[in-house]
Amino acid sequence: MTWLPGELVLLQEVWDDRVWAARPMLVVRDEGDSVALWFPAGTRWKAATTPPTRPREPTRGERLATCLASGEWSFVDLTWPVSTLWLMPEGAWHAVWVSWRDGGEFWGWYVNLQKPFRRTERGFETMDLMLDAIVDPDGSWRWKDEDELEAAVARGVFDEQLTARIRNEALQVIRRAHANEPPFDEPWPTWSPPRSWKTPELPPAWDERSPLTAPEAEPRR
Repeated sequence: MTWLPGELVLLQEVWDDRVWAARPMLVVRDEGDSVALWFPAGTRWKAATTPPTRPREPTRGERLATCLASGEWSFVDLTWPVSTLWLMPEGAWHAVWVSWRDGGEFWGWYVNLQKPFRRTERGFETMDLMLDAIVDPDGSWRWKDEDELEAAVARGVFDEQLTARIRNEALQVIRRAHANEPPFDEPWPTWSPPRSWKTPELPPAWDERSPLTAPEAEPRR
């Protein structure tokens, strides 16, 4: 199943069979083996946070790692601040985000390390893996959220093998950026959404897992 341009989809992050985050997004392009999704500034979405029954730790990385390790979290309403296009290749452990400033100026590329996406009846399912890399328009780059990755490793949420895998994934994407290979050679920085597109809104039951449409979606026994 593929989606048509402009259709509303639900992108859920899932950890240990539970929804961790939920974002409403609009489909820009779905070619089966690659997906482009629109997440405009001002979109309301749901993110995991420390439940009120537990003390709030001082750093975001510690809070997220404790939630993941304990399997206990609640949700907070957030508003997305930067208009962003998500480019997700099938089977890849990353998504490339294209972002724009408020005036429409191209901000740069953001390499979001995440589990390969899976299709569901309402959209897509993945899971953020903490570490990110930012590639500026001039080609310079830097790591982001290394402290969050370190906290996840320290709490036993991620192991060293996974850490090495996602770092290598990011470096391979950065190599493609420097070599001007897809998607970095494509005209995404000049893309803009149709004027008729509205800010997407979360559908009902956003916190319930959507049935998978891939073969691995066989009933659990």
